[in-house]
Amino acid sequence: MYAIDPHDSLVPIFVEHLSSGKVEQVGTGIFVEFQGAPFLFTAAHVTDITEYGNLMAPTPNGISAIDGYMAYVDLLPESKRSEDTVDIAYFRLDSTFARNLLAFFKPLHQSRFEVIHSPTELNTYSICGYPASKSRQNGDVFSSELASYRGLSATTETYNELDLTSDSSIIVRFRKKTAISPIDGKKMNPLSPRGVSGGGIFSWPAGHELSNDWSLTRLAGIFHTYKERRGLMIGTSLLSVVTAVQLGAMKNYGGTE
Repeated sequence: MYAIDPHDSLVPIFVEHLSSGKVEQVGTGIFVEFQGAPFLFTAAHVTDITEYGNLMAPTPNGISAIDGYMAYVDLLPESKRSEDTVDIAYFRLDSTFARNLLAFFKPLHQSRFEVIHSPTELNTYSICGYPASKSRQNGDVFSSELASYRGLSATTETYNELDLTSDSSIIVRFRKKTAISPIDGKKMNPLSPRGVSGGGIFSWPAGHELSNDWSLTRLAGIFHTYKERRGLMIGTSLLSVVTAVQLGAMKNYGGTE
């Protein structure tokens, strides 16, 4: 039932625009089971799109509106989402909708969470999600493809330069020009990570940095920002997400069952 390969827990997120009815892929979510309940973790700038339409995901009934309690970390007054260094959101999924997701996806159990990461150590991470460039539509049928980006954690100096704290953020070094395939070690041209926002940042254990055994990985954070010129992929650590979920629990997730 649970995802062994974390790719099975990743869900492409679409929006159906209210103005035109057009459906397009806008992000990625992570289907998880936390404290015995189903959730979809993602980025706040993805859920911001609900201003323009309904967020949707694949189910046996087609691309269906995501049903559940939605919450996100709000912005400070007069600040912009593009300046947001937290940028996290989640759906506490309706139980029926979660069961429908099981037709195509498997939840990642919370035992695979890495709530506290070790920013001072040289760690290897993979950022995984659905690039928008691989989204296709053929009539009423939509398809997409997963992609992953692997790199080393950034230095303390990089955190300081970006005015980020290693307690709440995860910065991974990834340069497209020097990317190599994990399969054959040859140079490759990776896909743009647009659409990967809301996807997972997975940590690799020491000694398995070049492994392709994804069962070894643990979910460490939520990806939200790519600084291509600097070769940096940035996300928020899972501790912030768990804290936000606890606040939602105090509100009984709006009564979601």
